Amino acid sequence: MTEVEFFAALTTYKGHPEPLHETTAVLSYEVGRMMEQAMYIHWKPEDLVCRRGFFKSELMDAIAQCYLICGSLNISFSEMLESGIEKAMERWTGKESK
Repeated sequence: MTEVEFFAALTTYKGHPEPLHETTAVLSYEVGRMMEQAMYIHWKPEDLVCRRGFFKSELMDAIAQCYLICGSLNISFSEMLESGIEKAMERWTGKESK
């Protein structure tokens, strides 16, 4: 299912499209919860195993919100993913240009 098809199916299910600002707000909330878990892991690395499940749940929700945002803006999620990975690699290897 493409981003646009997923967004259309969700819209049909809900009866109306979710406003972009609401989808983005949910993404922000999920990212905040991942940051909280990351800090707990930083402070107590031995808790990684028990926090991993919670982190996966938040990550799953955040990815779905990104997918919905792409669908609502008619942007290819896979292109954004590929470009994001490329940008991260440039940052990690010091090749990023500003």
